[in-house]
Amino acid sequence: MRLAVMHPEKAALELFAREIAAAGTSWAPGTTGSTGGRSSPSPSIRQYAFLLDKSAVSPTVVVDGERSAVTIPLGEPAAPVAPAAPALAEQTGAGPAGHDTVEVPLIRLAYGRSGDKGDTSNIGLIARRPAYLPVLRAQVTVDRVADWLGHLVNGPVTRYDLPGFDAMNFVCDSALDGGGMASLRNDPLGKGMAQILLTMPVRVPRELVS
Repeated sequence: MRLAVMHPEKAALELFAREIAAAGTSWAPGTTGSTGGRSSPSPSIRQYAFLLDKSAVSPTVVVDGERSAVTIPLGEPAAPVAPAAPALAEQTGAGPAGHDTVEVPLIRLAYGRSGDKGDTSNIGLIARRPAYLPVLRAQVTVDRVADWLGHLVNGPVTRYDLPGFDAMNFVCDSALDGGGMASLRNDPLGKGMAQILLTMPVRVPRELVS
């Protein structure tokens, strides 16, 4: 068990630290306490993020005292995304008619990686084989991800398809209890959230995983 608390008054935390000191002698020997002795209160710092219009920034590069302006490219319009193949992409439950399906953990079909942007968690899934992608799009929906991670994610979940390399990205808002140093979680940066998602069961045609 990891025990952590927050309080607006430092004196209250110092009182708590004195009360919890008995754990070092009363709990399981060799498994409690820390090398630094009794814990001391420290400030909880939260990231403050905001958007700034690109036109309000004038980037420059300084080399040997000489300042040069940097041109900001305007970019190109986003390329249209091809719709998913209809064969399995519309699958919502037990699978298309005539298919024998089997339940497997998501890790059988995809790789996962996750990380943080403040209090937002990004979870990327990459299909292990291109043939798995339609099943992933059908089975790993926003609603299922929000339900599976409901004990961690308090905000909305948004899914983005990433064409070109058989992947999807899930953006989970209000998912890290403040994130970074502001969070009391064991995993304040959400590095383990992809592994949690990869344990979610999905149903796939048996021939795909046999």
